[in-house]
Amino acid sequence: MPKFSVRFKGMLFRAHFEQLREAGITLGPGEPSMVIGGIETGPPINTATVEAASEEEALETVEAAIGRDVPNFSDWEAGAAPDL
Repeated sequence: MPKFSVRFKGMLFRAHFEQLREAGITLGPGEPSMVIGGIETGPPINTATVEAASEEEALETVEAAIGRDVPNFSDWEAGAAPDL
């Protein structure tokens, strides 16, 4: 099954990490959404990798694991995972 990357902004807490792990989703290192004068600020951009049949299914899988309706998360997008 192909792998997809799902990117979204928002702070992840311990419960989110556990929910992602339980759903079989790999979370990569986050990156700051803004860097001002060398200071990282703004909600982090998170990248999750998941096996799915399509980008839409990958997005739905991650959203279901942590809850898209949580106001903490925004700017959801999915695409093919890079080959490492």
